[in-house]
Amino acid sequence: MPNPLRSNRPRARTQGSLLIAVFSALCALVVLVLQNIGGENSSISLAVVTILISGFITVWRVRKYGLDPLALFSAAFLLYDGVLLLRLSLVSNSSVLLYPISFDDETYAAAGGLCALAATAVLFTMLTWEGVVKDPGRSTSVKPTESSAFTWFWVGVGCYCIGVALYYMQFQQFGGYLASLAMQRVDRFDLAGDASMLSYPYMAFVVPGIACMCYGSQTSARKSRRAAFYIFTAIWCLLVLLQGDRRLVLQAILTVAGVMAVVRPQAVRLRARTCILIAAAYCLFAIFGYARIFISSIATGKTTTSQAISEVNDQMSSDWLTPEHSEFAGPYLSLLEAVSVHSESLYGTTYYESFLTVLPRFMYPGQKPELLTHAFDQEMHRGGGSVAGWGYNPVAEAYINFGVVGVLLIFMLWTVYFLLMRCIRSWGDWGILLSAVLLSEAVNANRIDFRNVYLETAYLAVGMAAASFAKGILDKMWSRPPVIAALRSSCSC
Repeated sequence: MPNPLRSNRPRARTQGSLLIAVFSALCALVVLVLQNIGGENSSISLAVVTILISGFITVWRVRKYGLDPLALFSAAFLLYDGVLLLRLSLVSNSSVLLYPISFDDETYAAAGGLCALAATAVLFTMLTWEGVVKDPGRSTSVKPTESSAFTWFWVGVGCYCIGVALYYMQFQQFGGYLASLAMQRVDRFDLAGDASMLSYPYMAFVVPGIACMCYGSQTSARKSRRAAFYIFTAIWCLLVLLQGDRRLVLQAILTVAGVMAVVRPQAVRLRARTCILIAAAYCLFAIFGYARIFISSIATGKTTTSQAISEVNDQMSSDWLTPEHSEFAGPYLSLLEAVSVHSESLYGTTYYESFLTVLPRFMYPGQKPELLTHAFDQEMHRGGGSVAGWGYNPVAEAYINFGVVGVLLIFMLWTVYFLLMRCIRSWGDWGILLSAVLLSEAVNANRIDFRNVYLETAYLAVGMAAASFAKGILDKMWSRPPVIAALRSSCSC
């Protein structure tokens, strides 16, 4: 006979969580009303509300599902929009910020109100989904058969090699990979954006390749496969780091974490050790963001490695680690500018014009519209030289398209997107791997415009579909004895 007290515990916990969620949402609405009335510290209050709501969503999802796309999206939103606004509201007017223009307290308060509204939309959409959509089940350890793991691993190796080859061909247009190291990052971006340059879809193969290798190696007892996977992933991270690209390193890490969350969920469980590693990685990424300018001078021989390290040590400051001087500050500039300018609504232009841009340039009907990020970078550029990128905030894009109502609607859609990303894990091997390769979009959606997220999602999905198709062909080939079976045993590692 079931214990009635035990059976009521999950329901009591759920009701308690719902009460906390509703209380957080009510706090957000109260603060929004107070913000409209006025107040000197309204931006601080709104930042705190954004942090509380986003933090609650993150903790709820992590405790219930482990490494979850919506939890990662909310955690990134907390940092990009909550913690950053809190810092901007607390720093003194004499503090030196990296923004090319300044803003008043009303602008910070208006931006904070929109962010709190967006976090509330995510919260209520998540709660509605939890109450309506049947949960496919908690993330439990899933392992393919040894035969399937073998095939996935070698499909991953093939995709990875194709992607690295395309990466090499991309840099051949700049004179070669080694020659490109002598260029500054913004100069390479300018060259890559030239209409005469081809854009090779290397990420559509590298990221699925890493995911497939991870899936095939971590579920196998063969240590040689696991070692090969680690070596290939480390080589890729080194290649992109030398180009000064932190985002692609994070993408590779999150792809691996997305696979591990399903095949070995205990390995990525949020513990004290994990939090320490995340904090250490943030510090290293922040320092690298300032140190990467020396890569080109080292490549050209103007500076030695020891001189560059010495100069970085001399210039190093604790300010490098603060949100307003790091990666988190860039996209928020677009939101501050959007609420201070009060330009005419775009009525969804940046969203619906993006759908056909997935086509190659020669197939696109006419000229592709300018990226919202590029237009903003040009507007914010000061002085000479190459135009540096600031990124773009999703709240700003929703606001300039549909106003305040747009922030609610767009963030409801973002929430559904990341909820579906978790659901596809129940579709089998292909769903697990697709969810893993798309996991980094939970961070990207907080820092770049919709079109970039859409294009990367489409390319990665196509690349993952190609990998799955290749896996199906190899399964049929290797099921034919005896010649192919002998080949299979000879290349097994």
